[in-house]
Amino acid sequence: MRQILFSFLFCCATTTCVVAQIYVGPIAGGQYSWTRFDESKYRDAYNVKGHWGWHAGANVSMKVRNRFFLHTALVYSTKGRTITGVEDELLSNKIKYNYIEMPIIYAVDFKGQIKNGKQFKYFIGIGPNVAYWLGGKGTLYNSDLAESVDFGDRSLDYRISFHDTDEEASVDEMNVADPNRVQLGLNLASGLVVEPLPRQRILLMLRYEFGHSFFSRTTNGIFQPTYYQDVLKSRNQGPRISVSYMIDLKIEERKKGKSTIKKNKPK
Repeated sequence: MRQILFSFLFCCATTTCVVAQIYVGPIAGGQYSWTRFDESKYRDAYNVKGHWGWHAGANVSMKVRNRFFLHTALVYSTKGRTITGVEDELLSNKIKYNYIEMPIIYAVDFKGQIKNGKQFKYFIGIGPNVAYWLGGKGTLYNSDLAESVDFGDRSLDYRISFHDTDEEASVDEMNVADPNRVQLGLNLASGLVVEPLPRQRILLMLRYEFGHSFFSRTTNGIFQPTYYQDVLKSRNQGPRISVSYMIDLKIEERKKGKSTIKKNKPK
């Protein structure tokens, strides 16, 4: 978590020295995400469906030079997946993950024109995605739970925990003993820029996130009351759409400075 906050502040502080304009404002949007297993044997054993989520936070757009912008944000984000079994037809594991994320997009603006002569701006960009895994919750059902005396035909509602050992977890937890909580990815983005008034911008962005980091390289998600283990050698991915309303901080005017010519006072 501290790594993401430090990266966000460092990015803003270092870029302020060279940019001509800085726009800030809120950002919010929706997303559809799923995960992809690294090993083919798990892709054959499970079916993976996506999850609708959302994100919201603060956005910063910095004009580095003419037509070139750096877009970055600090957002709370929800992702997830639903896993069903091929061998165990009763298996259903629906999970929602919570993150603090910092997408960074290096973009270039272009101008377009519609039939009535009005111009508009659009952009394309690329950049990294840094995410901190806060946790999450889910609902599990499989053949083992169906035959259990304690559960019968009842599903298991659980939350994700990060205990050092699996024995520390309670019955209603899925424990990840060796999590990769800082996860990296790659963003490909495009969007539209609307300028309703001077020094104001509305940014509509569509980006696709390719996850690079696994949830964990060495451990699975462990449940106490069932043999099933959630395979965590998998990556997030999916499209995100967001809208941001921003205002110019007028950094360009401040950089103009004041005249150093001293006025002669009347004697």
